[in-house]
Amino acid sequence: MENTRGLYRAVQSGFTLIELMIVVAIIGILSAIALPAYNDYVTRTQVIEAVNLLSGMKETTTEFAAQRSSWPTAFVLSSATPSQTEIIATINGKYSTVNSPMTGSYPSGTISATINSGQAAGKTIHMSTVDGGNSWDCRGGTVDKKYRPVACQ
Repeated sequence: MENTRGLYRAVQSGFTLIELMIVVAIIGILSAIALPAYNDYVTRTQVIEAVNLLSGMKETTTEFAAQRSSWPTAFVLSSATPSQTEIIATINGKYSTVNSPMTGSYPSGTISATINSGQAAGKTIHMSTVDGGNSWDCRGGTVDKKYRPVACQ
């Protein structure tokens, strides 16, 4: 009878411990890079919401000021009845709120919004004009430059 030892090898199934450790290390490195980038992306979208709220108010405030030679004293929700010195506006977003009233004296003025959540929570972004609303600049406020839209940097 022949010696059959060593003729048959056991077939390896699954991964070795070192292979599993390498995969876990790769996943850890990728998540360490991806998570901060994702958080920055989310914060940028929250800041963009504030810029969009302010942008939506530019035309209304400019028209108001052109007719009255003064800025509105307050922004009110569409469910409220505005006085003659107030305008109806969308002032609340999911992540930000427009601050009322508009500051400055006509023709210079500033509208601002506060970010309510995320990494920029509590910070503000301003939209300013010096020519009665013919041109607007959104580079003011306390929001970090890296979270602002390109036009507001």
